[in-house]
Amino acid sequence: MLRLGPLHLHWSLLLGGALFCAIQPRPLLLLGYAAVLLAHVVGHAAALPGTKLGVNAVMLHGLGGELLGEGEATPLRRSVIALFGVLGQLALLGAALLLPLPADLHDAFVRRNGIMLLLNLIPMRPLDGAQAWRIFPRLRAATRRARLHAPIVVREVPISREVRKDVATLLEKIRDSSKVR
Repeated sequence: MLRLGPLHLHWSLLLGGALFCAIQPRPLLLLGYAAVLLAHVVGHAAALPGTKLGVNAVMLHGLGGELLGEGEATPLRRSVIALFGVLGQLALLGAALLLPLPADLHDAFVRRNGIMLLLNLIPMRPLDGAQAWRIFPRLRAATRRARLHAPIVVREVPISREVRKDVATLLEKIRDSSKVR
């Protein structure tokens, strides 16, 4: 691993770049690979606000990147953070479909990025899919917990004057009948 201050470059980055470019290291394909990795890491970072996680470094590897730091996140938030890496790549893919780009960049942002995106969704560690796919049971559990801990709201039903009068009369009769005995 090569460390350039807070940027850590894993050896698989070279292998990932070679595979991404299909061993045709054309400049725009390499630029596209770097942009896909950047989109992935920025996606992870976009999910951090509101957490107690502190990032002090970024590690880039063949299939994306990771934010390195300290702190804790709930299991649901870990799933969201993992999913946001892939969503960053998806945003790049969507933008590439809408914008006119040189052929190599379009290929890098659409086809090759799409392959990396799908690989990242495989539910196996250390890929993002290992945490991202857990979002569904974690959301169900969070919803269930929220329902269990939600305050019970009782709304008053409007009652007409006649009903109030009838209830008052009935209660008076009940009280009177208990006094007689």
